Parts: sequence; C-alpha cells; structure tokens
Amino acid sequence: MSLRGVLITALMLSCGIATTVSAQRQGQAGQQPPQGRGRGTAAVGAEFAGPPQGPDALPIVEVVGCLSQGTGNTWAVMNATEPVKASAGFSRAEEVKAAETRPLGVLQFQLIGLVELSPAEHKGHKVVVKGLLIKDAATSRLNVTSLMTASATCK
Repeated sequence: MSLRGVLITALMLSCGIATTVSAQRQGQAGQQPPQGRGRGTAAVGAEFAGPPQGPDALPIVEVVGCLSQGTGNTWAVMNATEPVKASAGFSRAEEVKAAETRPLGVLQFQLIGLVELSPAEHKGHKVVVKGLLIKDAATSRLNVTSLMTASATCK
C-alpha cells in the first residue's frame, strides 16, 4: 500500500473512532454531550450554545477606578467603585462617558489577563474595567475583558 493509501486509511479510522466515541457518550444514561463548555468538539461545532446561562453563569462586572502599576508587571485598579453587573464585550462609548463623572470608591482590585489591552497606555488614568470577579478571603481580582480610559487624570 502506498503512503497516500496508509494516510487515507488512518484518517478514515480516526473519523470512525471519533464518531463511535461521540455516539457512545451521547448514549450514556441518555445524556446529551456538554454544550458551550469549551470541552471537546461540542464547543466548536454547531452545538455551541454560547456562554453558560442561569446559576452556572459567571457574571461580567464593571468597576471604575485609577489604574496603577505594581511591582513587576502587576496592575491594580485603586479607589475603585463597587462592582456592578455589566454586559459582555468592550465598554460602549456611553458607558465610558458616564464613568467620567462617576465618583471614585475605596476598593482595590488586582487585575489579571490584561497584557493584550496595553495597560501602560492607561496608567494613572481613571478607567472603566470589565471582567470576571474573583473573590477570596485575601484579595479581590478581576480577570479583565475590557479596559477603557474614562479620564486622563484620576481625581
């Protein structure tokens, strides 16, 4: 058998095994495959139903505060407001405009996952930050999904 024939046979076997495994998973105790959880091929195909809904949902929150750089490449939002539930995606122009006059708070949040958002450009600014809130006994963190300047100064 030629190399091409071997590759085609291997591909056909792989597809057959994947189809069999998928069918077996669906048949286990009448369960449906996981949907929208980012595991396996279910999240890639047409079965993806979007982000989790209901009690399993991880809410996106928004805070307004002053962006500060810590030691190394760590970032925090200081004098932050209480987190409020927010829509997913980047802050809209009207949200940023409203944040410009919003009074600062007294909270502090460590920021994670914001390297791609160029935080140095916003250093010392009054910012609107959206992300997933992660709270524990020691600290509150935001896994950032949006970072926008509301004002070039932080007063």
